[in-house]
Amino acid sequence: MKRITLTIILCLCAVIGMQAQHADCQGKHADCQHQQKRVQPIQMILDSDFGSSTDDLFALMMLHHYIDDGLVDLKGIIVDREGEKNAGIVDIFDNYYGHPDIPVGLERNGVKNPRCFIPYNGICDLKDAQGAPLFKRTLDYKKLPDGYKLYRKLLSKAEDNSIVVVAIGFATTLSQLFESGGDEYSSLSGLELFKQKVKAVYIQSGRFEAGDSLSGYNMRAASKQSAIFYSKLPEKVDLIMSPSNVGDRMNYLPQDVVADLSYTDWNPIKAVYTNYTCDTGQRMWDTNCLVNAVLGDNEYHLSPRGWVTFVDKGEMSEMLFKPDPNGNARYQMPGDSYFFVEKLMDIRRHNRINKYPSRYTIEAPQPTLLNAEATEWAKPRTQLLIDKYLATAGNKLDPDEFRTVFQPIGYYGGNITAYRDAEKTVVDELYNVMLDRAVRAGKNTMTIITGAPASGKSTVARKLNLKNEGLVYDAALSGGTDRLEQTIQRAKAKGLDKITVAVVYNDILTCFKNSINRGKNSNRFCTIDYLMQSFEDSKGKIEWLQKTHPEVTIIPVSCEGNNGGVKVTVDQAKNWTYDVTEEEVNQMLSTELEVVNSGELWEQQLPSLVGDLSAIPNLSARNKRLADEINTRVAELLHNYRN
Repeated sequence: MKRITLTIILCLCAVIGMQAQHADCQGKHADCQHQQKRVQPIQMILDSDFGSSTDDLFALMMLHHYIDDGLVDLKGIIVDREGEKNAGIVDIFDNYYGHPDIPVGLERNGVKNPRCFIPYNGICDLKDAQGAPLFKRTLDYKKLPDGYKLYRKLLSKAEDNSIVVVAIGFATTLSQLFESGGDEYSSLSGLELFKQKVKAVYIQSGRFEAGDSLSGYNMRAASKQSAIFYSKLPEKVDLIMSPSNVGDRMNYLPQDVVADLSYTDWNPIKAVYTNYTCDTGQRMWDTNCLVNAVLGDNEYHLSPRGWVTFVDKGEMSEMLFKPDPNGNARYQMPGDSYFFVEKLMDIRRHNRINKYPSRYTIEAPQPTLLNAEATEWAKPRTQLLIDKYLATAGNKLDPDEFRTVFQPIGYYGGNITAYRDAEKTVVDELYNVMLDRAVRAGKNTMTIITGAPASGKSTVARKLNLKNEGLVYDAALSGGTDRLEQTIQRAKAKGLDKITVAVVYNDILTCFKNSINRGKNSNRFCTIDYLMQSFEDSKGKIEWLQKTHPEVTIIPVSCEGNNGGVKVTVDQAKNWTYDVTEEEVNQMLSTELEVVNSGELWEQQLPSLVGDLSAIPNLSARNKRLADEINTRVAELLHNYRN
């Protein structure tokens, strides 16, 4: 009761504080307006290769906030990666963040089929519950001007020496602009227009380290166009480069992205991170150009001035920098660890700004909730919990790994049984979501990895190299054949009709020892009764699969004695023994007593390891005496801990 009262008081204080802050801002509104009038917004054009790496999205998100703050007057956005859906991404963001009227140009003669790291333009195809597009769009992509034509139109209207170009994609559209002639917008060539109107270019390129002069992915992917840009760039235009080694150490982890957006259900970045695998070594490269352009040179450690030369060698293209105080070029240099943390936290701060908050959260610690209370807590937060898991799941559904989403309400690994129902409630829907995600990716394959707990399923998953599967379901699926049957049928109903079942075997004593070692590190022990039930449930599964689902491919893998996983034939697998002998029960109980007496386990781990020993079926007299000895010893240790 005291905890609840304190929570209410803290919430009221927070609300009062926000109201006071709001009133203070209202009182200073005239002064704020006066200050904003004194700051001239930067006249900017953004040029980016949307549709592959997510750092472009964070740059665009931050740019919209800079517009709201009066720091930027965005004249237009150039999408320099071919494809109308890539322009659709910009359309979604512009509408979501409240600036739908920004002109957009599209590259139609650029790099052909460039590498796509994360094909997130598929968010254009997402639908809501009624079948309507999930995100609002207003552009007619067929009518979008070519990127270089939009450049010409915007530059022709601009004042001399007024435009800042933030180029965080390919140099294709810029090279076309440089080689364009006079048209309906201006009699000047593109190069003359650029020289007259543009004062600075902030570009993501280069890598100026000792022994490494590669030009960066964006420049190498369009090396011929990059060579045109650097050779023709007017000397009077400032060039500020952000080399890839600056962004390399700014790792915005997918789970952090989803955590920062956990208060909202509806956000385009969240849609990307929960519908696509974004754990691909993604770093925040592109944001550095934008931040430098808007907030100034003091935000970065810049090199002395010089001249840069682009050497076209295709994928091995180089950028060479020659210091000269009269040069037009500078580049950002990496700072210390605090520098990288500061820059990353600024991106995260922007990502938490949202107009559409949800009434639920999943990140803040809650009072401990168990059993039915945990399930009730999970139900309204199902989508948020799914989103958090998907941020790092890739194509793998592992209920054991999923269960960690319940940590804010008290899950610590050793109290699994208190979260079984909550887990089932959410994982049931998570399975549907991951099946749908596989279908959207054009994949119809699934591998189910099943076997007793701690038998080596995760080892087998790694060994089989299943990263290209539509879905990998790694779970014991205990309870006879019903759960396995439901898993297969639901996959087939969604269109995943090429199904493989990897049946993993390990002897029960090794499984038990694996469980103990795992539990010492993660608190996730498997009690003897549950292990025996799951172990014996595997009996006859291969024969059942052959008879009921002849279309399913069966891969039996023996991990007996933790041998690393050896594929065997189906006929060999039929000889695996799933009967648990009295002697094996005795060995497990003896091992458990040794662990209890070792003093290695802390208070909460002891009951998690032991569980209810009376639930072990058909205990012999000697094993019952051993079980009683364990219970007595655990009771003594718990008494000592608490006193």
